[in-house]
Amino acid sequence: MLQNDTSPSTFRLRRRTPGSFVLVPCPRLGRALRCQGQLEAAVAVVLAACPKVATVREQPLEIWYAWSGQSDAMGIRLLAGPPQRPVGRHNDVRYSYIVSDFLIEMIDGGQRLIEVKPSDRLHGPVAQRKLAVASMFAAQRGWGFHVVTERELFSGPLVNNLRLLARYRTLDADQSLMELLEQRTVPNGVPFSDLVLQVSSSAGPSQACAHLRHLLAVGQLSFDPTGARLGDQTLVFPGGVIQWDPFDSVWAPSGCWTAGPTGSSAN
Repeated sequence: MLQNDTSPSTFRLRRRTPGSFVLVPCPRLGRALRCQGQLEAAVAVVLAACPKVATVREQPLEIWYAWSGQSDAMGIRLLAGPPQRPVGRHNDVRYSYIVSDFLIEMIDGGQRLIEVKPSDRLHGPVAQRKLAVASMFAAQRGWGFHVVTERELFSGPLVNNLRLLARYRTLDADQSLMELLEQRTVPNGVPFSDLVLQVSSSAGPSQACAHLRHLLAVGQLSFDPTGARLGDQTLVFPGGVIQWDPFDSVWAPSGCWTAGPTGSSAN
């Protein structure tokens, strides 16, 4: 069941979950994403920067369900909302709800439900039951469903590249220098160090480097942050040329856990 579907943030839904929260700026939403812990924050960094993501909602849904039996994968039923009776156990049927981590809408209109879990907590019976509920809920609505762990987040350069660029997003930039960098960037791409060298006569190398990183951070120039660490030989393209998508690479079904135990569903 959707709760406060028009609210810009559903952070209040996570009040029962202990732990500290991290704010991750999301310029396209004009606010920060409120995340529980560093794993969620790392996912939020990627979602906030991805050019193919249109909107992000953190902790967007209360998904109520009932289950019975000794096996957590058996007898799961999705509910339209909270049960009429008090939450608890009644005649071997138990009721509860989960709060998903992220619901995103892509620019093509597709939606994806994302659960963020440490890899060592994926296989316990409670985690399996909750992931089954989220998977069933997404399948009912035709959404993609992804479970992302630290293995996908930190095995490649994506998060580190985006965190590096985020430091330059609010740079007090020289407009003329930015325009010169954009003019020197050709459709087929230019190595990062070549661009810095080409404008070094107008500004020192450190200034040129900072401005180039700023342009990458705000999307006026583009590169592929999923391939390798940002460095001298990184190819830089005009803005919008590189439309990277973690779901096509590091978070693709072969790279993140998308399968889960199944059960029945009912409204």
